[in-house]
Amino acid sequence: MSKTAAVRADTRKERVRLLKKYRWLYLFLVPGVIILILFAYLPMVGLVMSFQQYDPVSGFLGSEWVGFYNFERVFSSPTFGRALRNTLIISGLKLLICFPMPILFSLLINELRVRWYKKTVQTIVYIPNFISWVIAAGLWYSLLGSTGVVNNVLQNLGILDEPFLFMQSLGWFYPIIIFTELWKSLGYNTIFYMSAMSGVSMEQYEAAMIDGAGAFARFCRITLPLLIPSIRINVVTNIIGSLSVFDIVMSLTGGGPGYQTETLSIYIMRMCYGSKTGYSTAVAIVMFVIVLVPVLISLRLMKRKD
Repeated sequence: MSKTAAVRADTRKERVRLLKKYRWLYLFLVPGVIILILFAYLPMVGLVMSFQQYDPVSGFLGSEWVGFYNFERVFSSPTFGRALRNTLIISGLKLLICFPMPILFSLLINELRVRWYKKTVQTIVYIPNFISWVIAAGLWYSLLGSTGVVNNVLQNLGILDEPFLFMQSLGWFYPIIIFTELWKSLGYNTIFYMSAMSGVSMEQYEAAMIDGAGAFARFCRITLPLLIPSIRINVVTNIIGSLSVFDIVMSLTGGGPGYQTETLSIYIMRMCYGSKTGYSTAVAIVMFVIVLVPVLISLRLMKRKD
């Protein structure tokens, strides 16, 4: 027997031994596995609906099989194209603006020398995480709504003769969405990166300073490499969250006016409730692929960076 085969055999024996030793502990996994199967894997059977003119009364077996017809309708629909455009623009702007800001902010907070002051700043930036999207939308409407503060001030000054509909303007829609996303996610992501930075030994920074390394060099050579695992997780979650954005858009505009601000998630919901279940399932599959591709690419690039 070769050395490699012997190692594999020993590994298998060790796994069997551990399985026998901790077999009762595996019982605690059963409830979680059942929930995962019921709510994650079992609904995937619904993918069959994307190839059907699905009828809830007839079910899977009685519905008409239409093949790739639903997917053809997806890529020929101008409404889908508009929803995809909005989703990609929001996703791109969020990654460009909302992703690097927490890193920079965590670096600034980490430089604070007074401990109580650092804790106070962390608490303040984390407060928006306790505010729901509905409340955030209400704050925007009180500020930029047709009867909001900004319109009232501009009308009283004579700048506007009638209220300006900020929420129905695409020129204002994207900045509002991105600013709200940044406002809501800055605190959580900042704490997330600061917890990773806390594992960096101060002796490493002091040694780098003795060698003449400036602040930028210390960040690139010490801090950034240690943040790579945290950045990888944050990149993946940001991509998934931005490409499946739903709650903030639904709270602010509901996809209107005339579906102009609709995203893919809202489009899927509207099609599903519009008795087009097969079509909406096809859109959901396309959205899954759109989310999966950049996630796999980012993981591949991060792996090469490691």
